[in-house]
Amino acid sequence: MKKSFILAVILAACNMGQVAAQSPPPIDTGGENLKLSLAESIDIALNNNNQIKSAESAREASKWGLSSVRRSTGATVGWESGFNRTRARKQGNYLYGTSYSNSWSLTIPIYTGGQLESQMDKNRYLLNQADLNLENVKQTIRYKTANAYANLLHQKDVTRIAQEAVEMSNSQLRLINDQYSEGAVAKSDVLMMEVRLANNRQNLVSAQGNMEIAKYNLVNAMGLEENIDVEPTDVFSYEPYPRDMSECEEYALEHRPDGIAAEYGIKVADANKNSAKSGYRPKISGSIGRGIAGEQPFGMESNDNLSAIISFKWNIFDNGVTAANVSQADALVQQSMSDAEYVKKNITLETRSAYMRMKTAETNLKEAAAALKQAEESYIIAQVRYEEGVDILLNLLDAQERLTQAKSNYSTALYNYNLYWVTLEKAMGVPVDLDVPLYVEGEQGGLSADKALILAEID
Repeated sequence: MKKSFILAVILAACNMGQVAAQSPPPIDTGGENLKLSLAESIDIALNNNNQIKSAESAREASKWGLSSVRRSTGATVGWESGFNRTRARKQGNYLYGTSYSNSWSLTIPIYTGGQLESQMDKNRYLLNQADLNLENVKQTIRYKTANAYANLLHQKDVTRIAQEAVEMSNSQLRLINDQYSEGAVAKSDVLMMEVRLANNRQNLVSAQGNMEIAKYNLVNAMGLEENIDVEPTDVFSYEPYPRDMSECEEYALEHRPDGIAAEYGIKVADANKNSAKSGYRPKISGSIGRGIAGEQPFGMESNDNLSAIISFKWNIFDNGVTAANVSQADALVQQSMSDAEYVKKNITLETRSAYMRMKTAETNLKEAAAALKQAEESYIIAQVRYEEGVDILLNLLDAQERLTQAKSNYSTALYNYNLYWVTLEKAMGVPVDLDVPLYVEGEQGGLSADKALILAEID
C-alpha cells in the first residue's frame, strides 16, 4: 500500500476536495498567509508536532534497551592494574620498594536460567510497542488536524450564511424604505426590518469571531506560529461510506495500533514472568584470566599466572523471594490480559458509535437538503407576495429566517457527516505510515523491528 493512496483515502474520508496522486510538496510556512488543503495541513502537523518527536525518542530508547540486553549475552573483557609503593625502615635506613600488577579476564555467561533470553524478549516487545505507539500518535495528530480543518470549514460556512442574511436584510430594507417614502408601507415595517438587520449583523460578528478561533485552533494543531493566517482550499462534499458496520469493526480490531500494542503488553508481562522463573534455575558462567606482577609496569618478575574458571551458582533456598516474584509477575500478566480485553471492547465501541453517528448525520443531511430546497422556494414566494402587496412583512421575515435556519441546518448536517467520517477512520486505525497487520506479520515471522518497519512502511 502506497503513501499516496493512503493520503487519497484520508481526504476522501473527510470528503473535502481532491488529493494529488503523490505526496504534497513541502509547504512554505515562512509567510503570514497560507492557503492549504487538508492533506497539506496534515503533512505540516506531522512534521511539527512535539508528541511525534517524543514518541520517536521513546522508540529510540527502546531500541537501545534491546541492544543493551543483547550485548549482555556476549563476552566481557576486564583489565585491572595496580601500583604499590612501600617504605620500610631497617637499621636506621629507609628501604623503598615498587611493584606493579596487571590482570586481564574474559567472562561469558553460559547459562542464566532463561533470564537473559526473557529480558531480550521483553525488550523486543517493548520496541514493537514503541513502533505501534508512534503510529498511534501520528493517527491522533492527523485526526486532530482534520477535525480542526473541518471546524474551520464549518465556521467559514456559518459566516457565509450570516453574511447572506445581512445582505438579504439590507436589500429588503432598501426596498421597504423606497415603499415607505412612497407611502406604501407603515413606519413599523421599516423599524421591524432595521431590528432584523441589527440582529443579523450581531450574528455575523459572532460567526466571524468563531471563525478566527477556528483558524487559531488549526494553526495550533499544525504547530505553526500564531500570526499565520490559514485559508482552507478544500470544501465539504457528500459521498456514501463504502463499508458496513461489521466490516469497520473487523478492520479496527486488525489495524488499531493501540489495540495491537495491548497484545504486545501481554507478551511483555509474560516475558517478565519467565525472567522471574529463572530464579529457580542455576547460573553458569565461564572466565579465563591472566595476571602478572613485577617491579616494572608490565613486568613478570614476581608473578605470571593463567586461570580458567567455570562458575556454578544455584540458590537452593531464597526464603520464597523467587516464588513471590513469580506470583507478582503472574498477576501482572492477568492485569495485561484484562487491559487488552478492555482496549478491544473500547475499540469496538468507538467504531460502532462513530459509525452510527455518521449514519445518523447522513439521514439528517438528506432531510436538511430537502428542507433547504423548500425554504428557498418559500422565501421566493413570500418575497413576491410582499412586493406585490398581498402579504405582510412579518411573513416575509419568517420566510427569511426559515431560509437562514435551513441553510445553517444543512451546513451543520454536512459538517457532522464529514466529522463523524473522520472520527470513524480514527476509530478504525486507518494508517498514516505503518501497515499494522503487515508489521505484526513480519515481526512474528522472525524479522527484527527495523526490518518489519521497512516491510510495513507506507511509501
